[in-house]
Amino acid sequence: MTVASEPLPIRSILIEGNEKTKDFIIKRELLFHEDSFYSYDESFEQLITLSQSRITNLNLFNKVTILPVVDSTNHYEVCIKIVIRVVEKWYHWPIPFVEFSDRNFNVWGNLDFDPNRTNYGLYVFNYNLWGKNHTLKTKLKTGYNTKLGLEYRIPFLSESNNWGIKTLIDYSSQNELWYETINDSLQFYKNGKNNLIKNTQASIEVSRRITPFTNIFISTQYQYDQIDSSVPTNDYLINNARSQNTFKTQFRVEIDKRNNLFFPTEGSYLSADMTGLLWTNKSHAYNLRMGFKMQKFTKISSTIYTALSCHTQFNSNKNPPYSQRKILGYQESIRGFEHYVVDGTSGLKGNAAIRFHALKSNLSLPFIPFKNYQELPLNMYLEIYSDAGYVDYNFSNETNQLVNAFLYSGGLGLNTLFYNDRILRLEYSLNSLKEHGFFVHFIKAI
Repeated sequence: MTVASEPLPIRSILIEGNEKTKDFIIKRELLFHEDSFYSYDESFEQLITLSQSRITNLNLFNKVTILPVVDSTNHYEVCIKIVIRVVEKWYHWPIPFVEFSDRNFNVWGNLDFDPNRTNYGLYVFNYNLWGKNHTLKTKLKTGYNTKLGLEYRIPFLSESNNWGIKTLIDYSSQNELWYETINDSLQFYKNGKNNLIKNTQASIEVSRRITPFTNIFISTQYQYDQIDSSVPTNDYLINNARSQNTFKTQFRVEIDKRNNLFFPTEGSYLSADMTGLLWTNKSHAYNLRMGFKMQKFTKISSTIYTALSCHTQFNSNKNPPYSQRKILGYQESIRGFEHYVVDGTSGLKGNAAIRFHALKSNLSLPFIPFKNYQELPLNMYLEIYSDAGYVDYNFSNETNQLVNAFLYSGGLGLNTLFYNDRILRLEYSLNSLKEHGFFVHFIKAI
């Protein structure tokens, strides 16, 4: 990049390759604007890099390139011209699937990869509807679980509007119920009957972009759960009842500066949420849930990166129903403890990793019939990691030894990233119980 000492105006922004996507969807993510002046230096390079990451994070394109050029052909003015080239993804995916239904791949392996614990059906994903980044998701699932769901997401209501909306309606049922935790492991109830638990929910979420990196979300949800009369109720729902209404309202703030939502290597992420819950059946109970997450990703050299993460959750109700006590082993986990769950009312988890970028390649796949997928971005990262966490709960079953205890682990991993948004994690972990093992995951750890 040639450096110019005087600020120069951007006189044109040309977008190429967006056969379906509207220009304003891409331009909305840019941190520079037409007819504004910029010094053609390192700070402008940073704006280019951040803007490219933001467009990539739309998850609409397989490849994004931004090329700034100083144009001196006009004798009256030297200016900057921007060319943005994108390779669009395929936006309509009717996907027949077979998937395991347990919490992670290793738990399914402990159950002998039982085919009866799999789901099958059809996902229909329609991304970038109307070229405006609207998303329609339809889920038709049966097998171990049954699910019928419909979700529609509008990130921005209009070209000049910063408000968005998401709606969801969902029905699910299970022929087996996780109804208790003993010896830090989920206990399953199954008696050959179908639909041991049924769940219906509907929600609506309104969002607003405050700054290019800051968003707020306000959502409300109604959920109805019903348990079959044959199931030992324990305290799965309040009052040991077999049905429950749940009303939930949440306010969430996110500040997201990550360069890749699916596997960040640079940037930061901060979120804070406050959720009010009301459970009703024979009587009612209240809960205020607060959560906080902070992450920092740093580039040390051309191939060395660090990742740090901290997550905490707090519930005001000191003895919520069992279905609401999920802390570790579910969406949040400590590596090396994949076989266990830890339930409680509050918890803290931290992750740290050093990553070595071992491979960066763009594989040519001319045999693929879809032109936009004939080039495969492939990245591989070797990783050394350490995790730690703590969960607090005063009424746990005495057989559960991981609650109210400091947990920690460490290990080595290989992360492979395909098409910038598909991940395969292969890890070998040693935990504070002196247990060790090999684990497979398909989502990022940090």
